Amino acid sequence: MRKLIISLAASAVITAGVVAGLQDSAQASDNGRLEATFTARPVSVTPNLGMVELIVSGTGTVQGFGTATEVVGVVEDQAASPCGAGGASDSAERRIVMQGGVLELHETAMLCMTASGPRVTGTYRVDGQASTGIFAGARGAGNVAVDPATGHDTVSGTLILRSPEA
Repeated sequence: MRKLIISLAASAVITAGVVAGLQDSAQASDNGRLEATFTARPVSVTPNLGMVELIVSGTGTVQGFGTATEVVGVVEDQAASPCGAGGASDSAERRIVMQGGVLELHETAMLCMTASGPRVTGTYRVDGQASTGIFAGARGAGNVAVDPATGHDTVSGTLILRSPEA
C-alpha cells in the first residue's frame, strides 16, 4: 500500500512538472505567433439549398507546440460568391488538438477560382473561452489559406496565451 501511495505521489509530481514545462516552453517558444500547417481531407459533405456543410480532419504541426490534429466544420454559401463565378463565402470553426490543450478558432473566408485551381483565403480569431489547457483564455487573430486540391492548409498570425498569474 505504501509503495502505491509513493508511486501515485511521484506520478502527480511528474505530471505537474510536465504541464508546467509545457506552459513554460509554449510561452517561450510561441512568442505571440501562431504558425501551423495541416494536411486534411473531407470526412463529411452535406449539400443543401446552395450551402454545403463540410467537415474536414487532418494532421500537421504547430510551431512551438509540435504535432497536432485538426477538425474543421465549414459552412460554405455557394450563392454568395465574393470573388466571382464558382466561388463561395465560408465560415468555419477550427479545433486544433495538441498535447497542451485544444485551441479553438473562428474563421471567415472566401473560396475563389484561380488559374491554378480553387483557393480559400480568410481570417481567424482565437476563441479563448472555448479553448482548453494552456490555450484557455488565449487571444489572437490572423490569416488562413487552404488549397482544396491538395488539402494543405496554413494558419498564420498571433496567439497570445493567458499569463499563468491571470
